[in-house]
Amino acid sequence: MGKVLQSLGALNDLVARLGAIAVVAIMVVAVFMRYIVGAPLQWVEELLIAIFIWLIMLGAVSSMRVRGHVSIDAVTNLLPLSVQRRIAVFVDIVSIFSLVTLGWLGLELSLNAGGKITSILQIPYKYIDLAVPVGCFWMAMYVCFHLVADMRGEGFTVKDGEEKA
Repeated sequence: MGKVLQSLGALNDLVARLGAIAVVAIMVVAVFMRYIVGAPLQWVEELLIAIFIWLIMLGAVSSMRVRGHVSIDAVTNLLPLSVQRRIAVFVDIVSIFSLVTLGWLGLELSLNAGGKITSILQIPYKYIDLAVPVGCFWMAMYVCFHLVADMRGEGFTVKDGEEKA
């Protein structure tokens, strides 16, 4: 992947790390305020939910970038290399279709959120809901690059006694 994709990956990881640090800091402050000071912060849950939703999608993007999502390859590893490549291409195409569909539906959800806001912090839900289309379209972009690599046969190892596909 090019420098732009590496920069996007680094940006994603940085934002996710900052989000995780923010979650811990907010939780520490919330626990301190509730149990030490005796004055619980009412807005903590709203903010943490919004951050968690974004963190889930950013984490999924980060994992997709390095093909880190769970896959069950016990059966496909027994198949010839050419069949493994075809299966990988098929899975990539289905993944792209699924991610784009989910991203589109998430975008519609976000755009249709209208004036819906959180009750305490008054955060418009469209900014929280945007995590889904952003994450899905970003993951679909990475799967497109994986698809090209799979079509070229990059990342597939030849087993003993098998011809290269």
